[in-house]
Amino acid sequence: MQKHSNIFPKVSGCIRKVLPVASLCAAVVLLASWSSPSAKGLRSSFRWQDTIVKTAYQQMIDSLYDLNLSPDSLRRMGLSEAVLYSIDSVRKVDSLSKVKVYSPKELRRMHRDTIRKRKDSILSHTPRILDTYVFADSVKYTRIFSWKHDTYLNNQEVMKIDTGFNYHFHDLPFHRDDINAQYLGVSGSAALPFNYHNRQEQELFPFFSPYMTYTYMPETMPFYNTKTPYTELGYTGTLLANRQKSEDNVHFLHTQNFTPKFNFAILYNRNGGGGLLQHEKTDFRTFAITGNYLGEKYIAQGGYIFSRLKREENGGVEDLTMISDTTIDVRTVPVYLTDANSIMRRNTFFITHSYGIPVRWKAERDSLGNKLPDTLKTDKGTVTYFGHYGEYSVYSRSYTDNISDSIGRSLYRNIFLLNPTQSADSARVMNLENRFFLKVQPWDADAVVSNLDGGIGHQMLSFYGFQPEFFISGNQNKTYNNVYAYFGAGGKFKKYFAWNARAKADIAGYYKGNFTVDAAMRFSSWAIKDGIHLTANFSSSLRKPSYFLNNYTSNHHYFNYDFDKTSKTTIQARLDIPHWGLEASFGYTLLNKNVYLDTLCIPTQNGEAMSILSGYVAKNVKVGPLHLENRLLLQTSSKKEIVPLPKVAVNLRYYLEFFAVKDILNVQIGADMTYNTKYYAQAFDPALGMFYNQEKYKVGNNPYIDAFINLQWKKCCIFVKCENVLQGTPNNEYYSTYRYIRPQRAFKLGIWWPFYIK
Repeated sequence: MQKHSNIFPKVSGCIRKVLPVASLCAAVVLLASWSSPSAKGLRSSFRWQDTIVKTAYQQMIDSLYDLNLSPDSLRRMGLSEAVLYSIDSVRKVDSLSKVKVYSPKELRRMHRDTIRKRKDSILSHTPRILDTYVFADSVKYTRIFSWKHDTYLNNQEVMKIDTGFNYHFHDLPFHRDDINAQYLGVSGSAALPFNYHNRQEQELFPFFSPYMTYTYMPETMPFYNTKTPYTELGYTGTLLANRQKSEDNVHFLHTQNFTPKFNFAILYNRNGGGGLLQHEKTDFRTFAITGNYLGEKYIAQGGYIFSRLKREENGGVEDLTMISDTTIDVRTVPVYLTDANSIMRRNTFFITHSYGIPVRWKAERDSLGNKLPDTLKTDKGTVTYFGHYGEYSVYSRSYTDNISDSIGRSLYRNIFLLNPTQSADSARVMNLENRFFLKVQPWDADAVVSNLDGGIGHQMLSFYGFQPEFFISGNQNKTYNNVYAYFGAGGKFKKYFAWNARAKADIAGYYKGNFTVDAAMRFSSWAIKDGIHLTANFSSSLRKPSYFLNNYTSNHHYFNYDFDKTSKTTIQARLDIPHWGLEASFGYTLLNKNVYLDTLCIPTQNGEAMSILSGYVAKNVKVGPLHLENRLLLQTSSKKEIVPLPKVAVNLRYYLEFFAVKDILNVQIGADMTYNTKYYAQAFDPALGMFYNQEKYKVGNNPYIDAFINLQWKKCCIFVKCENVLQGTPNNEYYSTYRYIRPQRAFKLGIWWPFYIK
């Protein structure tokens, strides 16, 4: 009797554990059959509005979530995609921090529209189901998500869409991405980030490099997928300033899906202003139209990007002592040039697309034994991807001046090669590039070795730059046909580890003999909320310097060189702990035979190896309503005369945050300070449109403080800043770079407003 009494509790315990699971399986099978198209007649005899059906439906979904079953496991149980989407949508947190619960009527309509392949209803905002292998269910079922892609292999990297007022507080892009930058004092003007490892280069057209912070390239262009139309409107500017000194920056974005798979987006950005000094009006604009298609096997991203710069060039302040005199209006301070202008344009058409073909050694079947269709939904097994990238780009720059005075002539060291008083210089490059790639997934998308890939590309480059022999032969373009090949591999282990590596070699053309290796690893631990993430990057390259650094002729410059290849090796590491508000990074670069513009603005090749070391840390501290946001950059250059850098750069943003109206109006009141130690900030050459070294004057050691009120009113972000609030303390030497000044005391207003349907 005692023996049977011991068995009975165990048996009853097993029954209590098995019974809910058995009931759940029965409910799942019932719901799967209910959702199938063949059950149309059965469904018509019921009404979804019936309380009993709705209650059972909700209880089943609650049970699924209580068991923490993944979407993949549910799919293997035979559930249709519509049911999976219904289950996910009921509990899904909206990507814009709003909980969205679809009603049974909406779920039924979504399923019906998907089966009938009807278009999305823009008026009723009823989304259909996105069915693609590229993104995980946790991403593709959100209301809106964004990504950028790798143009070599069409790999996608999800990007965060930040709608908060902390992100949009920084109105200049290099203040978001870096602590600060040396620039010409006007939004839209040439900029060089303080952190050496954040600097971008456009080797095809180096004149464009100082402006890449304001625009996008094909590999950095964001793409979107949204269940309902989404629009962003933004403006920042000095509305109360004198019109000649005003700054006006405009942002517009609209994106919407015409079908669950096809998205269209249009973007417009304008950065510019009249400037504080004479003759420095700046206008930099970017316009882009993009589209993307996320199919079951076919993936494509493409579009058109246009960038244009118009700027009045003044060469900077002629007498620096006049800046320290606070009684003088800076608008009256003499500048080097009074009649000089530059215009630069970039037009880019591009497309990256790939098609995946699964290789099934054995037909997959569902839990009932039925053969599953040959798709990439689960991204399992052996898959081969064929892809192509195409680009047509044209970059051009023109510079004109009219100089008859000694001050203006001294800026260019009295060098006038083609005309004694007037310049009309121009440069242009056309890039027509096609690359074809093959990517093989040998086993599984989550395998340690999940892809082996390679590709080959052809690049036709056509350069134009004036040469003295054109006086006799007429204008001619220099054309090169470059051929290159690349190979790579990658993999991951669940959500804890991922890696990739790629090597590229140029076989023929101008860049023949170039070689590049890139590798990256990412480790993640989920011991705390939002995880701990460590990323490591390695790159090594041997490259021929840009064509225009070897060959360029203008009224003030003549380059005719044949530089050796430049060697560059970089190691970087980054640590992110979002829950603690901590971010840290380390960078080390070894350069050999690097080409730079010396103090005479002449390309010079460094004959010895040199190194650059940088360390960055950002830590946010919260004490009640007090927020202390700290960003610190430390770096050193072994040869400061070749690559000058500030040793220390700081950004401190301290404020009080509180709700003026609960859950509606969030308020920040505080100050934002930037500071850097003194260093020989580079000078800017207007005729060349590039920065070059100088050793005459050190810039820095002056804290620059903005007082601000920052508001988050529902979805809208609004700020009011008093820039340079402590102007004149201790002096007035607020230089953005050599001979150019940062904005003086002024009020700036910023508004960023997204529009979307909840």
